[in-house]
Amino acid sequence: MQIHVTQKGESIKDIAEKYGVCEENIRVNNALLDGEPAVGEELLVLIPTRTYTAKRGDSIDRISLRFGARKRDIMAMNPHLSGESISVGQTITLRSSERPYGMAVANGYFYNGCPKDKLERAMPYLTYLTVAGYAADERGIRKLYSDKSIVEAAKEANKIPLVRIFDGHTERYKDERARKSFGDELVDIAKNGGYKGIVLNSCKDRSLSEEYTSFILDMRKKMMGLDLILITEIDADSPLGYSEYADGSVMCYPKYAFDNLKSFDDGERRVLADFACQGESAKCFIDLPSLARSGDGYTAISEALKKARRENKEIKNDENTLISSFNCGRDEWRYSSLKNIQGLLELAGEYDYSGVCFDIMRTPVSHLMMYNAMFKTAYHTRVRSREGCSREA
Repeated sequence: MQIHVTQKGESIKDIAEKYGVCEENIRVNNALLDGEPAVGEELLVLIPTRTYTAKRGDSIDRISLRFGARKRDIMAMNPHLSGESISVGQTITLRSSERPYGMAVANGYFYNGCPKDKLERAMPYLTYLTVAGYAADERGIRKLYSDKSIVEAAKEANKIPLVRIFDGHTERYKDERARKSFGDELVDIAKNGGYKGIVLNSCKDRSLSEEYTSFILDMRKKMMGLDLILITEIDADSPLGYSEYADGSVMCYPKYAFDNLKSFDDGERRVLADFACQGESAKCFIDLPSLARSGDGYTAISEALKKARRENKEIKNDENTLISSFNCGRDEWRYSSLKNIQGLLELAGEYDYSGVCFDIMRTPVSHLMMYNAMFKTAYHTRVRSREGCSREA
């Protein structure tokens, strides 16, 4: 696996010849289907160690049987394949590298408006599919969109569907009866919707940490007998109880806004190392960044890169912070570089994190390909409860 920084006057053809790989693979792995990359743009180059040239009558299923490879692995290594259709003479990657790390879990978040093709593209990489389908406020819980077809798609693909509830009303945690009623409603949503668990964003009111931790413990007891799991979304400052008593946690990206960023080691590495020392990294996902920022506005990294290519802007890569940037008029666009993503994935392996989670709609395909190249994906993972555990203050 190589991260290539495009030089002035360099084309995709030049890069493909340099590494001895197929030009189409570089284009597909970096969502660069036409045109040329911007100067300074990072490109993911995966070098196949085993390939097969498709013959007449071949299908993904036949190739899977012939080489003893899982169909989902073939699809994950070849994102240019669409459904069952392959062409005579098409090069199919069967292995791109020996993965440096063991089993890891991928949790993809599905939001309203996510195109069907992006969901299908992400499916081969997933263990869990988290459907962000509900929100709660002082008036109660409301459904944001129809989720039935998404849950069915997850089950068809042999993935584990989870429902995410965004809770914007912290006052309920002050009252024991309100907490119990809210917990009962959440469990009913999961059961009736065909989900296997709940992802719940954590209470932001630090004065209610004791009450919220008690709520997490009660929720876990409700769900254990129903064979449902509970995952909490936390940040670097969340009390450990928010993750300690749940089945798993999502560590929200610590430097999302790129504010006061000194270095990768002072930011991501320090935060994730500190949590690994104090918490339970083995059941925690690292949230991969997928957005570029300009001022107070955000857009998908892939959209920002299109802007840089279209307007012929040179991209600068900061080797200290691992943040890339380019100027467009008076605006400066900043986003996490491929080296940043590689660094986060290395930390997931180094500190024994469960795996990664990402926004299906906005995550560049190069991030998924890099994840796939570095980890053996765990397709069936049962997260065990740690109820009753204790730690020293």
